[in-house]
Amino acid sequence: MLVTDGNQRSTLAVVRSLGKAGVAVTVAESTRTSLAGSSRYCAKRLCYPPPDRNAADFLACLRQELRMAKYELLLPMTDVSVQLLAAARDTFSPLVGLPFPSKDRVARVQDKREMLRLARTIGIAYPNTYMLSEDEQLEEVAAKMTYPAVLKPRFSRFLKDGKLMAGTVLYASDRSSLLAEYRRLHALIPFPMVQERIEGEGQGIFLLMWNGELRAAFAHRRLREKPPWGGVSVLSESIALNRDLVEQSVALLNAAGWQGVAMVEFKVDRRDGRPKLMEVNGRFWGSLQLAIDAGIDFPLMLYRLALGEKVPSMFEYKIGIKSRWLLGDLDHLLIRLRRSGPPGVSMAGQKSKWRAVLDFVKLCERDTRYEVQRLDDLSPAWFEIRKYIGEILWE
Repeated sequence: MLVTDGNQRSTLAVVRSLGKAGVAVTVAESTRTSLAGSSRYCAKRLCYPPPDRNAADFLACLRQELRMAKYELLLPMTDVSVQLLAAARDTFSPLVGLPFPSKDRVARVQDKREMLRLARTIGIAYPNTYMLSEDEQLEEVAAKMTYPAVLKPRFSRFLKDGKLMAGTVLYASDRSSLLAEYRRLHALIPFPMVQERIEGEGQGIFLLMWNGELRAAFAHRRLREKPPWGGVSVLSESIALNRDLVEQSVALLNAAGWQGVAMVEFKVDRRDGRPKLMEVNGRFWGSLQLAIDAGIDFPLMLYRLALGEKVPSMFEYKIGIKSRWLLGDLDHLLIRLRRSGPPGVSMAGQKSKWRAVLDFVKLCERDTRYEVQRLDDLSPAWFEIRKYIGEILWE
């Protein structure tokens, strides 16, 4: 098994899962050492050119490795690597198994605007969204928008003039800032969406689709995020499956023709209690380790299905299991202590700064697992701490 993007926490979860099952995993990354590559369950490390700066050499390096050594599967772990490998599928499929769909279907799922349009046809609720097609409409939207507004790029990563542009979510506190931020984001990734800001609990539906059939499902809720006003999960908890959300998520993925793993993200609107679709990630997600700890081993299931093995479907797992990314949670705390949030974004729903400190120092809470720190595999934790300190010293 060859897996890319060794510095992702989801990659570490994959390596630990498959390594414990006796699968030899090669971890590839653009650095000689990596988070997942430092795991005792990593069988081999491969250093490739950075895919976001040198896509052609990145793909050539992977092809060379596949010709030199026999691998059953190649698993990309980020939007960038999935996008590049899907586009080059014809040259890779004779060499290795690829457990994700065609280029067109990957592009469809990675296009946030296209997924919202699909959701509309199915009847899935999502935030009030303006999908501009011409810049002239912007003034009209800015005049009637409720603030703060959210500007969301269509793609998390976008190939432009041979370079991959990174999209980021921006906030606008008034009409003038919306006009300025929209045009800045539009110059990087064309036609971002303008959305109302939804406040409420984030919930993720994790799914494994294979040959049009749902084979595994898991749900979690976000307890803390980085940054605190919306971002990656640093503390999450397994929750019972919401049948309606699962059915909506499956319908959406089937409409997109998806094959493999995906996370469908919702936010429960505080105003009416309705879950609203936020986005779809057609790859393994950051809080993958939580699902494994709760009882659904998505990486091993995907591996076995891709090899043609008979695998029982899984929908039962432990409720109330928490997963904590400790250094991410530390960042959450530091942001809470130093900042009050983006202009126009209220922090009224957040706990006090002292309460945030008290919550952080609860290091031994019941049913909480640490995502990176594991007694049977300590090296990734030391690697992450050294990297974290190094980044602070270089600032």
